[in-house]
Amino acid sequence: MTVHLLNTDKFKTVSIVVKFKAPLNRHTMSERALLSKLIQKTSAKYPDDQSMMNHLAHLYGAHLYSHVIKQNNAHILTVGIDIINDKFLDKEDLLEKAFQLLNEVIFSPNIENDAFKHELIAIEQHLFRNKYEAIKENLGQYGFYQLLKAMFQDEAMQLPGFGDIDHLETISGEAIFQCYQDMLNNDEIQLYVVGDVDELRINRLTAQYLNFSNNMINLQPTALKTIEATQIIIEQIDTQQARINMGYQFKVTHPEQSYFAFIVLNQIFGGDPSSLLFTNVREKLSLAYQIHSQIDARSGMLYVLSGVNLDKREQAIDTIQAEFEQLKNGTFDDQLLQTAKRMLINQKKESLDRPKGFIEVEFSNTFGEYVSEAMWIEGIQSVTKEDVIQVAQTGILHTVYCLTSEGEA
Repeated sequence: MTVHLLNTDKFKTVSIVVKFKAPLNRHTMSERALLSKLIQKTSAKYPDDQSMMNHLAHLYGAHLYSHVIKQNNAHILTVGIDIINDKFLDKEDLLEKAFQLLNEVIFSPNIENDAFKHELIAIEQHLFRNKYEAIKENLGQYGFYQLLKAMFQDEAMQLPGFGDIDHLETISGEAIFQCYQDMLNNDEIQLYVVGDVDELRINRLTAQYLNFSNNMINLQPTALKTIEATQIIIEQIDTQQARINMGYQFKVTHPEQSYFAFIVLNQIFGGDPSSLLFTNVREKLSLAYQIHSQIDARSGMLYVLSGVNLDKREQAIDTIQAEFEQLKNGTFDDQLLQTAKRMLINQKKESLDRPKGFIEVEFSNTFGEYVSEAMWIEGIQSVTKEDVIQVAQTGILHTVYCLTSEGEA
């Protein structure tokens, strides 16, 4: 297994992160979500929350965490710990103790008769139910998941990272244990360490405590639903303001010029307060109280998420489309292009000034050809107006999903 090490004295902390990557599968997402919380909060040696917290306090307030997300067409379970660099402590090998704890929570979970304990599962199921209810009450999040449900054939793409809530509430301790074994035996596993540390020491501790199998997984391309024309879906809901969610598909190849042009296109279209959508739809015309665009750059998907007044819904949709035509026709200022590139490069540099930023950038490179920071910056800097126009002209509006109140359909 490759150890991704950023040896830097920028930080007084050391971050150790293990990422488990599996193909996105609706039948395992919920089990993995529950597993991530069960291994974070207890283990065989620390069988309850309090004993685990006491141990973390003994490690000078170390922060142990675990979570799951969807990323591209994979399901990622992350387990990590942040500690004070033991160079600042007197005769304390805190780094080895952090590796020992990761070994404990990953390889010695709190199980009984090859099953995770029901009483602990029930607590996490309740917390995920609350999280799901919060999504339903947040029209922005709910509308986005409804948009995904309307766009993708793969049911896993339609769900939040913790999977299907109804399935989650029926999962047994035996099923989670089976999922746990599958994760250790079959997932693609990456280890990241960020801090002022000795490489030989890291390699020794990795071999001793985090010696995983070197698996590779195959990820299938994300499948959109086939449509002949843009599908427009209106859902009646009790709301004072309409939510408009729009999904576009572009032809993008990573890491060719279209990939970098697509990133710049999103920044110009709706990526920041200087963008076309924010400036024209929100500020000048007052059609939206909030609006932005976001992308899955490798798959060529772009989403516009907005909240508008009920009586301006149709006008807002038409105006968003008109702004997209501006991109396709190249009727945007060169200054906007230069501002977009400058902001993207600044954001990239800022993200790499944080341990998490370095880890996420490095991990994203496991999904395809490696792109270094210098290569990425050069790619963004090289994007021309013609590149943006070219990728914009491949864009297709796949789905419009609108949440509105009764009588507004």
